[in-house]
Amino acid sequence: MAQDANSPVSPLTALAQRWKLAAALVVAGALAGAGLAQAVPTTYTGEARVAVGSQSLDARIVAGYSVAANQLASDIARYVNDRQAQGDLEPVLGERADEVQRVSASPIAGSSVVLVEVDAASAETATEGAQAVAQQLVDQVNTAGTGAPDLLLQQYRDLTAQVEQARQAAAQAEGALAEAQASGAAALEVEAARTTAQETAAALDVLEVQQQALSQRYRNAVSNTPSASGLSVVRDAEVSRDDSGSTLQLLLLAGAGAGLLLALLLAVLQDRRRARRAGAATSARPTVLDVDHEREPVDGARSAPTR
Repeated sequence: MAQDANSPVSPLTALAQRWKLAAALVVAGALAGAGLAQAVPTTYTGEARVAVGSQSLDARIVAGYSVAANQLASDIARYVNDRQAQGDLEPVLGERADEVQRVSASPIAGSSVVLVEVDAASAETATEGAQAVAQQLVDQVNTAGTGAPDLLLQQYRDLTAQVEQARQAAAQAEGALAEAQASGAAALEVEAARTTAQETAAALDVLEVQQQALSQRYRNAVSNTPSASGLSVVRDAEVSRDDSGSTLQLLLLAGAGAGLLLALLLAVLQDRRRARRAGAATSARPTVLDVDHEREPVDGARSAPTR
């Protein structure tokens, strides 16, 4: 069925008929989106990498070591809390800490490496923030695993004093027991002296075991011997990406789409206006039937018989 010239066409047809308008508005919308992208602040992502456990081949040949290190990396990544980490960055970054938008840590699949990322409004802040968070994570885990050398040394000194006191108490108890046995004291007194000697000797044994364990921990901390849970920064922080490209693409598409929708709306409005004007012009013009109807009485008058 033929399309009536006085009726509107479909929206897509109207748009196709005005393709120059559509192209101009699409280009204008895309340019507007590109200009807006230049005004949107760019977010930079700083990235640092932290390795869990020893990276030597000697450690990795141990059965199950790699699997345990991978699992440990997943657990350690949970140490980094976004809100807490942002608060810890304030002493490092100062006023620039307000530029930090996100802090995260995640294990790299199939490895014992933790990926630390910091999103910030500037590349410098993102880099320094990622480096600071990675180093804080290393210090936190390593200190929890081996203990700071100075703290361990002070604990060892305090424990050594307790061992010396317990040794003296044990020697006095042994002397009291020997004296009670030599003097022929009552059985109850001898038994009480023996009980005291045994208790002081047991307390001395416990303190000496603790002293030996603390001494070993101090040696490990001083020599910095890597343990299974020791962390180390294997890649210093650097900017890994920014969102300027994705923002530009998104706003370009949004601008072009807005321009296309505007072109479609204008094309439909123009086509409907054309249809209304065409309809009004057609109704105002006399038709053939109207002309014949006006001429009919005249023709009838001419055919009447004369007298």
